[in-house]
Amino acid sequence: MQAMVKAALEPEWEARFEANSYGCRPGRCTLEAIEALHTTLSQHGSSQWLLDADISGCFDTIDHEPLLAQRPVCTATLRRWLQAGVVEVGFFSPTDTGTPQGGVISPLLAHVALDGMERLFEAERPDGRPKPPHRRKGHNRGISVMRYADDCVVPAPTREVLETYARPRIEDFLQPRGLTRSEAKTRIVHTKEGVNFRGFHIRRFGSRDAKLLTVPQQEKVRTHLRRVRAYLDAHTQSPAGRVIRELNPVIRGWATYYRHGSAKEAFAKATYAQWHMLWNWAKRRHPNTSSRWVKARDFLHDGHWTCHDKKAQLVRPDTTPITRFVKVRGKNSPYDPELRQDWLERKKKRVERETHVKQQRMLHQKQGYRCARCTIPCVPGDDREMDHIIPRNQGGTDDMNNKRLVHPWCHRQRHQKDGQQWPRA
Repeated sequence: MQAMVKAALEPEWEARFEANSYGCRPGRCTLEAIEALHTTLSQHGSSQWLLDADISGCFDTIDHEPLLAQRPVCTATLRRWLQAGVVEVGFFSPTDTGTPQGGVISPLLAHVALDGMERLFEAERPDGRPKPPHRRKGHNRGISVMRYADDCVVPAPTREVLETYARPRIEDFLQPRGLTRSEAKTRIVHTKEGVNFRGFHIRRFGSRDAKLLTVPQQEKVRTHLRRVRAYLDAHTQSPAGRVIRELNPVIRGWATYYRHGSAKEAFAKATYAQWHMLWNWAKRRHPNTSSRWVKARDFLHDGHWTCHDKKAQLVRPDTTPITRFVKVRGKNSPYDPELRQDWLERKKKRVERETHVKQQRMLHQKQGYRCARCTIPCVPGDDREMDHIIPRNQGGTDDMNNKRLVHPWCHRQRHQKDGQQWPRA
């Protein structure tokens, strides 16, 4: 039911939301906020002071009445959900404030409640188009707001502007909505000191002609390496093929997220630490053999000592290319019918980036990034499976001309019609 109401409300609000509002919105991801902040701070003459603010208990303390006052329809249904209460271990607790935790509609309601924070600083023209910070007048000149859910960064020209103007205005905006700023997580810093935002560290490096770089946060790198080490410690006697099969998605996903920043140095360090852990893991598996034998058995002679098992190879982070992320322009929405073709092209590019097997990329291009059976466009994040047009048990070959990419359910449906038993997940 919440999904149905969200499907009805979201197109309306996506046309209203501000340009630099991110977090659980269709067509926008974490990297959109990172790219927006980097672009704003890297321009010539841009603001150098940052207010790193966090809203305390945003989803738990939103006042219901101001939120419902912005909704002309579905208010009765929303009010019942918001005030339904919570039963935990047999005890009922009323929900006088906040939105349902984990609910489908909860992120949308939070965005509705916080909509307008960027407009406090003259961020839009009368026709709704975004207004650059350097074209604003008075105290608003040079101020911008980058918000991801309840976490926001506010660049400003001076520290005094942030302390005497920007921060009080944001507090006055939050107070009628039942929200407050977290004192423990709020600070004012210079770009030379840097700020952590959504797993990245954005900072100006160097004393003279300092250059703004967006690098992976050191704590996130250490967390990733601890995760790999914990897996290897828990699988001391697992075969190399299984380790490679289960670690590759973890390593590839981590590197893919950070490849849009200045991550070359972090990738090199992570690759070295990863090799060191794998070498110790391989030596533990074969304690009575020489190092030369272990290297010949589990590592390739490619100059990098890549862990392998026959044709399977472990992904090295430093092989991930550093690429520029292209963010959504302004307030563009996937619900805008005039921009439908642009959003289809963005989806195709994302599907191509997520496809790491060369043969599958060629099939995607051949099929127009659609399922070969149902012709529905492939969506980023969905699984695709290789299907043989003429099954191999009927004489079909393993050539490219006899292969196609289909959805898992289309693949299962095709073989069930043929009478073939399909293994249960």
